[in-house]
Amino acid sequence: MTDQELMQAIKTRWGTLLDSAAQTTSVPESFLAALVANESGGNPDAKRFEPAVFAALAEVLLGRKAAYGSLGGIDIRRFVLPAEVASGVATIDAGKCIEVVERLESLATSWGLLQVMGYEAIPFHLGGPGALQSPASEMPIALKMLAQFASHNGLDLGKDFAELFDCWNTGRPHAPTADPQYIPKGLARKTIYEALP
Repeated sequence: MTDQELMQAIKTRWGTLLDSAAQTTSVPESFLAALVANESGGNPDAKRFEPAVFAALAEVLLGRKAAYGSLGGIDIRRFVLPAEVASGVATIDAGKCIEVVERLESLATSWGLLQVMGYEAIPFHLGGPGALQSPASEMPIALKMLAQFASHNGLDLGKDFAELFDCWNTGRPHAPTADPQYIPKGLARKTIYEALP
């Protein structure tokens, strides 16, 4: 599929959602469409497990590290451990161990159209990564994240698109992306979307 075909498919399937989201922010619809193209190719069921994130979260859970970003051990324990175990009332049995690992894995997985990391469910009080699997509930979270990136880095949501693509991919502007073409592809796809009828 060419980029032209991809952007047309995204507009056809997700244009209404993207337009509606863009009405609530200064982020243009074309940027959101290009972000969707870069992250999932428009597939709302896309997900990607990140082993390094899983290992880092596990170290925090086990008390070997104080935090992963803004998430401390207590934040992660509250999410992955059953309530009675987290509160110290009960110990964990073998059956619950698998559940704990699965919940930790869900935090270390990126979800949906925009591939928001599961651990974002904690600071956004989503109750779990399940909300990230619905485009309608993932989009407002993505807009809040973009606003936070802009605020923390002095970026303009309406024009600093290269830096915003970089922040989305790496967490900060001017950092090397895993795919060196991530930003150029995003900018090109944004331009293509803008030219669509």
